[in-house]
Amino acid sequence: MSLLGLSLPDLFSGAFITEYIFSLPGMGQYGMEAILHRDYPVLMGIILFSSLLVLLGSLLADVCYALVDPRIRLGEAERG
Repeated sequence: MSLLGLSLPDLFSGAFITEYIFSLPGMGQYGMEAILHRDYPVLMGIILFSSLLVLLGSLLADVCYALVDPRIRLGEAERG
């Protein structure tokens, strides 16, 4: 279950490569043009968006895991 949530950025990177190879308009084509023209603000935006996808995927996987497994409780720290 947790691997499913972390595969969200992989889908994004696969779309990135597919858009560039098949010359489809989108984030992939825009990102490759930014790399070739050294457009750093665009690259930083794409990296920020990708990192937000990683965080969102991880959060989504943790919340879904807590919903499926009743032994997991949200908001409680482990006491040792």
